[in-house]
Amino acid sequence: MTLLIVLFTLALVQIWGSGAPIHRDDWFAKWCERLDKLAPLRGNAGLLLATTLLPPVIVVAVLMLVAESIAGGLGVLLAGVPLLLYCLGRGDFNAVLTNYLCHWYRGDLNAATEAASPLLKELHEEPADGRQLHEQVFRGAAYCAFERLFAVLFWFIVLGIPGALLFRLSALYAQRSGEADRVSTAARWLWLLEWLPVRVMGISFAIVGNFAGCYRAWRQCLMCREWDTAQVLEAYLEGALGGIDASACGATGDLSQAQRQCGAQIEGLQALLSRALLLWLTVLALAVLFA
Repeated sequence: MTLLIVLFTLALVQIWGSGAPIHRDDWFAKWCERLDKLAPLRGNAGLLLATTLLPPVIVVAVLMLVAESIAGGLGVLLAGVPLLLYCLGRGDFNAVLTNYLCHWYRGDLNAATEAASPLLKELHEEPADGRQLHEQVFRGAAYCAFERLFAVLFWFIVLGIPGALLFRLSALYAQRSGEADRVSTAARWLWLLEWLPVRVMGISFAIVGNFAGCYRAWRQCLMCREWDTAQVLEAYLEGALGGIDASACGATGDLSQAQRQCGAQIEGLQALLSRALLLWLTVLALAVLFA
């Protein structure tokens, strides 16, 4: 059933471009605001985090059990697909990258920066030039792809819908945390949730990309505690995409060497992510087949 839920969910993403039709987070914002007003929770960031995340996850776990008891596998499928779709990241990732590349190849850095804004929301500095913009977009795109899809799928495969929901709510909570202690607590918790799936992601990149380069980066980052998830992903991708050059750029027209080189790297990232997703689905299908 896990494989079917994943396949149906990804099919809906292909049709809609994202899970936007059911990505409604107002309920979570109101839930957080209500808990923020409770005096016993204000001074304890860890307790507030747990109180915010656990009740919705428990409710969903009970819902899945009820669905299975009432309708068996069909109930799990009917409840699991929309819930997993809700857990995926917000926005149309491929559309953002495509729009960015169009402006990049035209040489319009202002429009390219605006198009890539969903990937740069975690950065607080404006890119000084095209090279810095590309580096920020590359890192932002890598993390966005991981956070919106692969991390969710990992926890879904390991812990089911409750695990996927726990990750998504943790990411939403980290985004809306305002006070310094809450930001630190939420960021550390999210880093812990991302630690294992990002290392699985590194092995996946090594298999579908440049194995030697990526595996070298994977070993260096295996027990690293200083780098955040985006930095680790960037190291993996630089190893997996090692050797890519401007000739791999799919754009035509009169473009500079720098435009082609950077465009080829983004296009290589998209292709690598597609191959990594196919690898995950293949492994999941084999696991189901031989289970």
